[in-house]
Amino acid sequence: MGAKTISFPKGRGHLTHNNREFISKNVAPERISWNRIYKQETLEDAYEICFGQALREYNENQKRKDRRKENYLKEIENSGNKEKPFYENVVQIGKMTDTPVVDSEGNLTEDAKVAIDVLEQYAKTFQERNPNLYMFNCVMHLDEATPHLHIDYIPVAHGYKTGLETRNSLTKALQQMGFPKAVSKKKNETVAWQERERAYLTELCNERGIEIEVLGVKRDNLSLPEYKEVMRVVDALQEKVAELQVLENQAEEQLGKTELKLSAKKAVEKEVKAATSKVASEAITVKGILDKTEYVKVPKKVWDKMLEAYAWARGVDATQEKYVAEISRLKSKVEETKKELGRCKQFMEEKGLVQAFKEFITPKSMKRKMEEYQKLVKERDNEIRQVGLVRNKNHKQQMEI
Repeated sequence: MGAKTISFPKGRGHLTHNNREFISKNVAPERISWNRIYKQETLEDAYEICFGQALREYNENQKRKDRRKENYLKEIENSGNKEKPFYENVVQIGKMTDTPVVDSEGNLTEDAKVAIDVLEQYAKTFQERNPNLYMFNCVMHLDEATPHLHIDYIPVAHGYKTGLETRNSLTKALQQMGFPKAVSKKKNETVAWQERERAYLTELCNERGIEIEVLGVKRDNLSLPEYKEVMRVVDALQEKVAELQVLENQAEEQLGKTELKLSAKKAVEKEVKAATSKVASEAITVKGILDKTEYVKVPKKVWDKMLEAYAWARGVDATQEKYVAEISRLKSKVEETKKELGRCKQFMEEKGLVQAFKEFITPKSMKRKMEEYQKLVKERDNEIRQVGLVRNKNHKQQMEI
């Protein structure tokens, strides 16, 4: 089994796509039943579990009705702060070239089976590792090219002295899980958490014999901080691709709705065509008073219906054109970002970036490093002891003289 990559980008949280309420073009419908559901709660139910009691306690303490909060979820959705109603990460091992879901005969591949086992263990232990990130939706997709997880979670922070005692705050939630406060954009709680999650996933892969590398780059000369910086650049590009693909799916979903309207439009056109002969029979041709131009005179109720049907049909045309253009624009952006990612990979390969990441994070390698360090310290202690003995012997001989 060759080395594989780990992908851990942020998702856009497109729940209808995750739960297959909307099926995009890259989904194999015959494999939808293969997907694995680990948890599926509505966002409303999840907010009740996370914040319901805190909301009730807050409202009970408010003497003025105008200070009460009716719906905390809507408050977050309409907030001008950086909080989001929920967050998502897409977790994937390998690519479609080295970890396809199915082979040419439509059977589950051996590489996919191993990846599925690792991803499933990761999903089932997510909540235990992250007590302040409430996972309300988690699915594994096996109906696309490569096995991957969509994990949707709500950050839950406690201990506020004003307002709700428990709130949605990713930064504070991560701090309460033990991650240090941010010192810069590149060294913050989220980056530290992602590094820990990636390290845990890498450890699971190593236990199953999967060697992990970053986008095919072998690390030879970079220090750990330099390597982490490269990883952050790569993750940012992967997130950009993932976000654009979700936007493309959303546009396709909207186009699907428009196509339904289009079928209704065709039905209307059929009725209009059938009514044309009737309109013609009711129309009266008249000539202008000042010239010989011919005009058509029809009853006003018939004219109003014609105008209404025409306006509706033109509206559907415009909507369809809008989303077709949007899909084309998003596809172009996806391709541009993929090219940018390719240039980044080429740059890293040219620079010869550093050995296997597992050297820094697997328990076995850390244990080996500690043993080597302890051995070196022991050898130095012995050298110092020998030097001391020689000095004492020389000093004693000089005293005797």
